[in-house]
Amino acid sequence: MLLSHSVHFLYLDESGSAERPDGDPSASPVMAIVGVIVDARLVPVLTREFLALKRQFFPERFGTGRSLSHMLVEVKGTDVLKLTRSANRYHRHKARAIRAALLDLLERFDCRIIGRVWVKESCTMLKPTETYTFAVQDIAVHFGQFLLEQGSQGVVIADSRNPGPNIEVAHSVFTQKWRTGGDPYPPLMEVPLFAHSDNHAGLQLADMVATTLVFPMACSAYGTPPGNVHASGRYHVLRTEHGEQLRSRQYRYLDEYGHRRGGIIVSDPVGKLPSARLFESPAL
Repeated sequence: MLLSHSVHFLYLDESGSAERPDGDPSASPVMAIVGVIVDARLVPVLTREFLALKRQFFPERFGTGRSLSHMLVEVKGTDVLKLTRSANRYHRHKARAIRAALLDLLERFDCRIIGRVWVKESCTMLKPTETYTFAVQDIAVHFGQFLLEQGSQGVVIADSRNPGPNIEVAHSVFTQKWRTGGDPYPPLMEVPLFAHSDNHAGLQLADMVATTLVFPMACSAYGTPPGNVHASGRYHVLRTEHGEQLRSRQYRYLDEYGHRRGGIIVSDPVGKLPSARLFESPAL
């Protein structure tokens, strides 16, 4: 069998967790699982560019040591999210500049975004393993379609969690991929691999996209419990400033029935609002 010379990686990370949204003021009102598709040939230069971005905005964290060791110093998306909510104008300006730099990086390397957002119901926890497993399977289908269009093959690399859930998620794809009834993910070279984000710029990038862009935009678009730390009016501006640019980075396609699929899909059992709302300015 002839193999494609083209390979793409899908780096996968999540923002938010499964706890009930109103159990604590710091609880996450939504959960976002986001994948960033990167051409494998561009990983070396993307890595160096991402390291440069981290050093540009957080120079105080990178004062000594070899430059490649800076990969081990993570700038978490939650760090930028705190700057976004800050009462300090300089902090908010810095957060906006970081988001703009991230989107510029995605555009220059032609990265594509797919994912899933869950809006949580009051007093209700998500089922973490079921939620994550469904999302990975669904995202793998869309990634597979992208690979078919590109004549490429691919690998899903997800941020490692706990061994038990990692094994369960990977095995759920394994049982589908190797079943006798046919492989739903033919261009995927392996079941999802789980890695430490400290070692992969792609995973750190996926974390930043999920946490600094998708998560706060979803909180703004679909609502948060009163008194929640994420019930911040400062999240609204992200949809106005970055909504269209992030929308354009999605990978979307028409399936065999003519239905548009892929991109970032929002499941909203509360308001039953459409996925497109995520990218719309609150003024609309």
